[in-house]
Amino acid sequence: MNLTPLLEPDWFKAILPETMLVVGGLLLILLEAFFREKLRQLFAPIAAIILAMTSWVVVNMYPWVSDAPRVFFGGTYQVSVATIIFDLTFLLATLLAIMFSRDYLEREGMSSGEYYALMLWGTFGMMLMAKGLELLIVVLGLETLSICIFVLVGYNRRVPISNEASLKYFLMGAFATGFVLYGIALFYGATGSTNIPQLLVYFSTNQSAGPLLTIAFVLMMGGLGFKLALAPFHGWAPDVYQGAPTPVAGWLSTAPKAATLVVLLRIFAATSPAAEQTKWMAVAAVLSVLSMVLGNFVAIAQRDLKRMLAYSGIAHVGYMMLAVRTVREDAVAAIALYAVTYALMNIGAFGVISLLRKNQNDPHTLDDIAGMGFRHPFAGLALTVFMLSLAGIPPTAGFISKFYVFKVAIDAGDIGLAVVGICTSIVSVFYYLRVVYYLYMKEADELTPEPVRGAFATGALAIAIVGVFLVGIFPTPVFELFPLAANAIFLGH
Repeated sequence: MNLTPLLEPDWFKAILPETMLVVGGLLLILLEAFFREKLRQLFAPIAAIILAMTSWVVVNMYPWVSDAPRVFFGGTYQVSVATIIFDLTFLLATLLAIMFSRDYLEREGMSSGEYYALMLWGTFGMMLMAKGLELLIVVLGLETLSICIFVLVGYNRRVPISNEASLKYFLMGAFATGFVLYGIALFYGATGSTNIPQLLVYFSTNQSAGPLLTIAFVLMMGGLGFKLALAPFHGWAPDVYQGAPTPVAGWLSTAPKAATLVVLLRIFAATSPAAEQTKWMAVAAVLSVLSMVLGNFVAIAQRDLKRMLAYSGIAHVGYMMLAVRTVREDAVAAIALYAVTYALMNIGAFGVISLLRKNQNDPHTLDDIAGMGFRHPFAGLALTVFMLSLAGIPPTAGFISKFYVFKVAIDAGDIGLAVVGICTSIVSVFYYLRVVYYLYMKEADELTPEPVRGAFATGALAIAIVGVFLVGIFPTPVFELFPLAANAIFLGH
C-alpha cells in the first residue's frame, strides 16, 4: 500500500476542522444516549461551541495558505483562501440554524442530540465538497450532506407533511445523484481522469468535445442543478421547504447551495476551454434565465411564506449562476459574497417564521405575520431588514451582492442576461415589500398566532441583522481576500 499521500506534512492540520465536526457529532450522540434528560437543554450550546471552535481553527489556517493553496492526499484535497471563506460561510449558516432550532425544537418537543449531530455532519459534507479536487471526493461529501438532509427534513415524524417532504427529497435526490455519478463516469471514460486539475490539462489541450463529453456535462448540470434548485430541476423545493422543520428549511436553502456552487465553479473552470467551443455555457445561461423568471414570477402568487422563500431561492440561484458561468476571477468574489449574504438574510427570514406558534401541518401564511411589527417589534424589524436585503435595497448586503453579480456579468459581455436579472430583481420587490406591508399595515385577529420569544433565536436575529448591514456598508475588506481565492478555484493547485 502506498502511504505517501498520508505522510504529507501537515496533512492532519488540513482535515482538523472536519475531524472536529465529526467527533463533535459523535459526542452529541453519546450524550444523547447516556444523559438525555440531564443535558437536553445543553445540546444546542454544545453544538454552538463546537462550531465556534471549528471556526477558530479555520480562521487560523489563513496565514498557512495565504501565499499559495496547499494540496494533500495525492492532489485530491485542497486547503486555500477560497476554502477558508466558504468553510466560514457553512459554519455561520449552521450556527444560525442551530440557534433558531433550539427554541423551535423545545416548543415542538423534539430536542435531541442527534438533530445537532446531523447538522454538524452535514457541514462536514459541505466542507468535503468545497475542498475536493477529485470528483469522487465531491460525491462523497455530497452524499454525506444528502443523507443528513433526508433525515432532518423528516425529523418531525408526527407531522405528515414533514414525512412527505423527506420522502420526496430522498427519491428525487437519489435520481439526481445518479445523474452526477453517470456524468463523472462519462468524464472518466472520455478523459481518463476524475481529478479536476487533470481535467483542466485535458481540456486545455483538447478544446473540442465530442457527444460523450457533452452528455457528461449535461448529466452533471442536471444532478447539481437539482441540488441548487435551478429551474427546471426545482420541483422539490417548495414542498420540501414547506414540510421541513423551519430552521432546517432555512439551512437547506443556503449552505448546501454554496457548496454546490463551489463545485460548479471548479468544473466550469476546468472545462472552460472546451465549453467556449461547444456552447456548454449556453446551457448554464438558459438555466439562469429560467430560474430568475420562474422563481420571481411564481413567488408573487404564493401566500405561504415558506413556499414564497422557496421560489425566491430559485431566483437567487439564477442570479448567482450569472457570475458562475463567466469563469472570471471576480466571479469568485461575487459568489462568495452572495453566499454569505444569502445565508444571513434567508436563514434569518426562516428564523422569524420559526417563531410562529402554530400547527406545523398548516401553512405559514402572510396572515400569520399580520401586525408582528407591533406585537413583536424586534422580530418584525428583523424580517423587514431581511426582506429589504433580499429585494436588493441599499444599504443592505443584498444590494451590494446583487450589484457585484450583475457587474461581473456585464464585464463578461453578458449584458442581455444582466438586464434580465435586473428586471426580475425589480419584480421581486413587490412580493418582498408585501411582507413588510403585512408586518405593519395589517392588524392581527384572534386566529393570528402569537410569536414566541427565545434568547437563542433573538441572538441569531441580532447576528443576522448586524451581518446584513456590516457587509452592505463595508464590503471592501471582503474583496481584498479574493485574488488568491480565485487562483485556487480556477487553477486547482
